[in-house]
Amino acid sequence: MDSSLLRQFGQVFDKGRAKFNQRLVIFIFFLIVSTIIWYLSKLSHEYSTTLAYPIRYESLPKGKVLVGEPPRKIQLRVKAFGYTLLKEKLSAALSPIELDLNKHLSQSFEGSKPKQFILTYRLRNGITKQLGSEILLEGIEPDTLFVELASIADKVVQVKPYIQADFEQQYMQSGDLTLEPQEITISGPKSVIDTIEIVRTKQIKLKKLNQGVTKNLSLIPINQVNFSSRSVVLSLPVEKYTEITVKVPVDIENQPDNVRLMFIPRTIDVKCNVVLSKYFTLKPVMFKAVVDYSLISNSLNKKLKVQLISKPDFVVLVDFSPKYVEYIIENR
Repeated sequence: MDSSLLRQFGQVFDKGRAKFNQRLVIFIFFLIVSTIIWYLSKLSHEYSTTLAYPIRYESLPKGKVLVGEPPRKIQLRVKAFGYTLLKEKLSAALSPIELDLNKHLSQSFEGSKPKQFILTYRLRNGITKQLGSEILLEGIEPDTLFVELASIADKVVQVKPYIQADFEQQYMQSGDLTLEPQEITISGPKSVIDTIEIVRTKQIKLKKLNQGVTKNLSLIPINQVNFSSRSVVLSLPVEKYTEITVKVPVDIENQPDNVRLMFIPRTIDVKCNVVLSKYFTLKPVMFKAVVDYSLISNSLNKKLKVQLISKPDFVVLVDFSPKYVEYIIENR
């Protein structure tokens, strides 16, 4: 087939495709325009429909708080022109129905337990005003909203930090971890408050510490409970340390007056880590090591176990020796 003939055929095909694309664009344009006109025409008609509105509870009785899961939405059957309904549907989520509990709350009794509820027909006038004159309110669903109220209680509780800390080599915690405040006041339903003994902070991980740390820690929220403070300030002192060995005398506990216990050795070597700022203040009398005479009946090979029962807060015990001492009992 001649190549010029192929070119002519291709040109005819391209022109036909261009005309088709042009017609398609024109068709889509008029389709969109006609759809908009049809939609606007429909919006000019009146319709009845149901709209869901969120509920906002206000003016709770003094000393009371909502508990459980009170209804959060109310269904309104309304009638209005289409464009008004469209606008209202778009704004309904941002226009909660305000319920004044002091004004509308009713109460009945089932046995000894009171039951609180709101009859929604009593809300009609207020809702009508909120909707405006362009919307006709035809009905409200449900006809009754059941809510549960409880007395508010206050309680002071301790704050417990939840931290994980590790230190660079030759560094250690040099004092007590502190929180400010150490206690907070919580308030909420008495049935909930009575079960709470402490409030915890959110977890924090502190890695490779080589200096003191001050951090603001958020508290873990508790459902239906208010805190007097939502955060606390954590202070953790950190210093460089050195290793030291201290000779600590061993004392006797529970020794009868008519005997004397002699034992060897009379001192133990306590190996511990101490921060540099406390190095020169560390004294053997700050430690207490004892043997218990009442345990002699359980001892083996004339040996008593040494117990290190106290040490300064600013040292970390590594080890001590010996763990046992040999003894001799003499009558007085």
